[in-house]
Amino acid sequence: MHLDEYEISLSREVGVCKSYIRRYQRLLDRMEARYGITTAAFKDQYGNAPSSEDNHDFAVWFEASEAINTWQTRQREYEKEYRLMKI
Repeated sequence: MHLDEYEISLSREVGVCKSYIRRYQRLLDRMEARYGITTAAFKDQYGNAPSSEDNHDFAVWFEASEAINTWQTRQREYEKEYRLMKI
């Protein structure tokens, strides 16, 4: 049994996740265009995190790439719960 409020809340949370993902994706796209490499190549080059001596953009880029992964995971979890609720 589920409540309409629960369904509304899950739907709202999925929307929030999508909004953050779009925001971070736009930032990643700008960084890729600015530096001419993909985010995957950037992360391969700098490993777990750029050092404090690297460009400030690199720290922002790395943090955005981590954040987008977090929001995507969260979105999948909410969508899974939403699908289970519909069964």
